[in-house]
Amino acid sequence: MEIPHMYIFDIKTIALTVVFLVISSMMAVEFSRQVKKNTERKKRRIALYSMLLAFTFLLTHIFVIISSGVPFSTGNFYSFLLLFYAICSIGAYAAFSLAQREITNTPQYILTSLLIASSIMIAEYTAFFFIFSDAIEIHWTLTVLTSLMVSVTSFSLLRFLMQITNEDIYEFIKKYKYWGSVSGGIALGGIPYIVLSSMLPITEGAGIQSFLAPFIYMALANLFFMLVPDLFGEKLIMKNVQSHLSLFSHNPDSVFRVDLEGSIRNVNKEAVELTGYTANELTGLHFIELIGSSEEGKKIRKYYRKVLSGETKVIETTLKKADATFAEVRITAVRIIVKNTTVGVFGIVRDITEQKKADRLIEYLAYHDELTNLPNRRNLEKVMARLFIKDETFSLIYLDFDRFKRINDTFGHSFGDKILVQIGRELEKVIPESCLVARIGGDEFAILVTEGNKPEVVAADVVKAFQTPLYAGGMEFLITASLGIAHFPDDTNDLELLLKYADMAMYKAKENGTNNFQFFDESMADQDVNKFELENDLRNAINNDSLTVFYQPKYNSNTNEITGAEALARWKHPRHGMIPPGVFIPIAEEANLIVPLERMIIRQVFRQLVAWKEQKYEVPRTSINISIIHFYQEDFVKFMQKSLNEYDLVGELIEIEVTESIMIKKEDSINEQLQALREIGIEVSIDDFGTGYSSLSYLSKLSVDRLKIDQSFVSHSQENREIISTIVSMATNLKLKVIAEGVETESQIDLLKSLGCQEVQGYYYSPPLPSNEYETMMNREFLAN
Repeated sequence: MEIPHMYIFDIKTIALTVVFLVISSMMAVEFSRQVKKNTERKKRRIALYSMLLAFTFLLTHIFVIISSGVPFSTGNFYSFLLLFYAICSIGAYAAFSLAQREITNTPQYILTSLLIASSIMIAEYTAFFFIFSDAIEIHWTLTVLTSLMVSVTSFSLLRFLMQITNEDIYEFIKKYKYWGSVSGGIALGGIPYIVLSSMLPITEGAGIQSFLAPFIYMALANLFFMLVPDLFGEKLIMKNVQSHLSLFSHNPDSVFRVDLEGSIRNVNKEAVELTGYTANELTGLHFIELIGSSEEGKKIRKYYRKVLSGETKVIETTLKKADATFAEVRITAVRIIVKNTTVGVFGIVRDITEQKKADRLIEYLAYHDELTNLPNRRNLEKVMARLFIKDETFSLIYLDFDRFKRINDTFGHSFGDKILVQIGRELEKVIPESCLVARIGGDEFAILVTEGNKPEVVAADVVKAFQTPLYAGGMEFLITASLGIAHFPDDTNDLELLLKYADMAMYKAKENGTNNFQFFDESMADQDVNKFELENDLRNAINNDSLTVFYQPKYNSNTNEITGAEALARWKHPRHGMIPPGVFIPIAEEANLIVPLERMIIRQVFRQLVAWKEQKYEVPRTSINISIIHFYQEDFVKFMQKSLNEYDLVGELIEIEVTESIMIKKEDSINEQLQALREIGIEVSIDDFGTGYSSLSYLSKLSVDRLKIDQSFVSHSQENREIISTIVSMATNLKLKVIAEGVETESQIDLLKSLGCQEVQGYYYSPPLPSNEYETMMNREFLAN
């Protein structure tokens, strides 16, 4: 059969074939990138895209067969369709799958390219063998040439497809994607024609140029197609080199390139600035020489070995600078890999010295009190938890400073803060080094007493230390401490409960007259009451006038006669029984209930005085405690005068007791108030004298009648003999009366009498009494006289 071979190489036919295959190439590129971007159901996507691409190749080859002018067997046509489609689908699937990989070595790249070339050759030859079975005449020389050209096309195709698939889209890549698709389509478009040229007989008279034309076309197409991956690859290399140089040279962190032996080969300018060495001095230096200590050096060597084995980790260490100072740094190290071989390490070093300082400051502030710099509650709890884990015994001392609220109310919180700083310093001096003192809040502190130390000794030392006045702002203050002690694990193995138990014991110490310490016992837990509940109940008790007044008699120690009494608030709770003043008075102060509470007590005292007068008792003067807050109320004097008028009483029956702290604030206006009270017959007594503001120059200017020596001096009267004598002498010189409180023993009475203090008050004569018992005592004395 004579075949019109010339029609196979018709330019229009080849052009249309190329157009079809350019479209197929663009589809292949886009499909491959879509698979790379979308990792979900990857195999299913590759299979779908492979079937679509195989269909475009099938259509292209149907066009080639029909337009070639070569007779073909219609009987095998459908078999050709199925077989060609199947082979193309398999080849496309293999190409898509391989394009997703990073092929890093030449043999693997060659084998993959040959696999693609073989798929193309098998598909082409098998298809044409079936369809042109009647006209097959194999030319082996041309077949070998065809195989070489198809292999060259496969090399270029695979390289381009891998490049375009595995690179991010930059602007220049978009351009190369289209150029590569067009040149690839042109190269692929020649393959069916060179395959046909190697399989079909040559027509006589056609000439050598006739059958060489497809091969010349393929040679030119392959040459053009090879340029695209080469140019594209060069562009990518330049991009990667520039990225590398930018990362290295313009990195805000220090970058060191280190070889496998650990010697520094290159550094950026930030590394020079960090270390203080020049680039030449750093080059050739072993990185260990920049590490701070031998221990750190061992740690870094171990880290370096792990990095070389493939681990990418971050480590923090110290770096020794050229000037012998140190910087704290964070190192991120990654391997440098060239052709699958590790050739060195990049160390990215960040100076974190300031960050570490900030972190340490934050941690310090988190675990220390900002005002006193003592450990705070969080720190205390952490240490307690550590001892708990170690199963070590310890004691907890909870302490609160008596009368501190008066300082805050009188001088303000800023001045109170200065006192707290002084308190913190004193506590640090007193407690053993192995113990921990912490500020819990306000004027509350805690001491953790470790094994080997006796908590009662530590507590006694603290009590003794604060019997000496503190100095702040040019003034002297006596602020005594009340302490509570709880043991771990004897009292409880619950750390939170331990704090609570120590707090309960501290309140018990306050109830027992302050300036002492108490151990926790189980009975205290039974008496514990919720403070919020107490606050509400106290407010209701004040509103309902359900607090009562007890009276503690005052005596002349020479005649043993009653000279008066001090009215003291007492609260019998309906569920909890008698609530000590040391508990509810602070609650009243914190809840702003102290003014209504004291006014309720004043009215109760006035009613009682009226009742006693109606019974014809000669009632001596009764003193009532007035807080600083109450005294500073603008209507205080008017309230007292109005109340006296309301109950038809004279001022000579009343004495008010205020602390010496009132002498600091608004001296002129305070003096006016004091004088106004004295003008209506009310006497004024300075309570707790000697424990607060001690600039006695104010005393001569103020309108007061009596000084009350504080019980803290009386309880240690022999030790404080000179202080008591000074107070009595000063009062005598200023023509003031003097009284001592807290008298409990005969020896105290004798000492006070010898120093000239005759008026006394305390348990030696009588505790505070309900009104009826005090009335009985007055009646007995009245009858005796």
